[in-house]
Amino acid sequence: MKVLLIGATGNMGVRLVPALLTHGHSVVAYVRSSDKLESLLPAAVYRRIIVFQGDATDSTKIKGAILDNNCDAVVNTAGLAALPPWGKSDLPLIFRSVVNAIRDASTERKKPLRSWFMGGMGVLYYPRSKTMLSKYIPIYLEHRQNLQLLKSLPPDTVDWSMLCPATMVPESSNFDVPTRNLHGELVAGAETLPAWQDSWVKHIPLMGRPILSAMNAGRYTTTLEQNAEFIAKDLESHASQWMGMTVGVFDGSK
Repeated sequence: MKVLLIGATGNMGVRLVPALLTHGHSVVAYVRSSDKLESLLPAAVYRRIIVFQGDATDSTKIKGAILDNNCDAVVNTAGLAALPPWGKSDLPLIFRSVVNAIRDASTERKKPLRSWFMGGMGVLYYPRSKTMLSKYIPIYLEHRQNLQLLKSLPPDTVDWSMLCPATMVPESSNFDVPTRNLHGELVAGAETLPAWQDSWVKHIPLMGRPILSAMNAGRYTTTLEQNAEFIAKDLESHASQWMGMTVGVFDGSK
């Protein structure tokens, strides 16, 4: 696929560049600064990609980047959610701008674009329920409204998925192609976290589920490289099993 990668200079984005190339995709990197991206990537990798400069809040320019480069898919890694429940960031504005650009480009192409977005563990459901984990660990709540926006899209406009990792840590600062990930592949689950550890703690009145959620949260640390690999591999096929879903992940090598 030809993939428009928005936010390619961020911690996740810069690792997606070599991961996408390793899986045979063509990369159009949408960044505010081409100089910054060039300074982060090996010269041999930078020469293999197309770089498009623009602001992630400019939906018209994003749409132009999609159509001008005939992209088949979009991956958005731009923006960071505010940590405290009362916090505000520019992520919702970025997210809405990207979604609008993809929707409009899909309409013009008369074909939905395959798209991956980044979310957080909090928008996944507590196991065997329809209650979001962010009810029990109320952080990064802006991901909720981003997911609501995706779910409000009319059918057959955007073939979206939202990857919802917990804490992500770097494996290395090596961005060569092909990639050499030091950890195993991620285990994934639709709309909830795989490999959840249950406990009697959940039966404690009022506080049981919040305590159990906090106990589990630390088990779900993954690496940036693992998540980049997951998205790049999924984009090898248009017929993804994760379309229209939030996706929880667990490090299967643990």
